[in-house]
Amino acid sequence: MPVEVCPPRRGFVHPASPADIVRVLTFFGPAATYGLRRIELRQRPGLPGFGSPVAELRAPGLVRLFEQPTPPWVLAGGLTPASRERLERAGALIAAGPDVTRVDWPDRALRDFVLFDGLMHEIGHHTIQHAANKPRPVMRTADHERRADLYAAYTRTAWTAATA
Repeated sequence: MPVEVCPPRRGFVHPASPADIVRVLTFFGPAATYGLRRIELRQRPGLPGFGSPVAELRAPGLVRLFEQPTPPWVLAGGLTPASRERLERAGALIAAGPDVTRVDWPDRALRDFVLFDGLMHEIGHHTIQHAANKPRPVMRTADHERRADLYAAYTRTAWTAATA
């Protein structure tokens, strides 16, 4: 599986290396990679703040993983409950103050966040679309997101069990 790398900008990192990506994709095998053409490590889109995506699926068969700010992240204001839950589930340590929220990523937590909440989530979307033989989403957005989240959670659990 080709992994193309665009260097991150100053103050940003690619938490998952091409070797990390290949290792995860090799572990999950053809079921995860069938129809996948390429993975790209890219600079994040030019949107302000931290609202930019971790990854995106560019149909057909292209997944982009975006650079992330170098930890710790210091965010103005607070996180939504869903965002806080997602980051904590990925291993982030969150300290919320009255005006700012600090997000620390111990050990390999940010790498795993990008690999599973980014890469494998988008591969979840890819497998749904590929199975239906459609280049565009085949179900309501909320259902598509829920299925991709379940796929990412399943792969994280399987990876953790096998590598622990």
